[in-house]
Amino acid sequence: MTEEQRQEQESPLKQRRDELGLTQRDVAMAVDVSVQTVSNWETGRYKEAKLTLPQVKALCRVLCWSIDDLPDDLASPRSRSGDE
Repeated sequence: MTEEQRQEQESPLKQRRDELGLTQRDVAMAVDVSVQTVSNWETGRYKEAKLTLPQVKALCRVLCWSIDDLPDDLASPRSRSGDE
């Protein structure tokens, strides 16, 4: 597998975390979730994350992302209800 193919398969969250040199533990501590939860987000075992607004803000801060940069699978189901 080439580097490009590997990156295409990685979740946007993992790609960003790696770009910033963060560990799963760093993200977990910032967002107040378990390391296993971060791992599950990155591997797609959790299709939707149920985060509080303060957790979403913390995730944006630690990843240096705006709310619009977050992958859709990390968005609250309520925030997408109007899109259906």
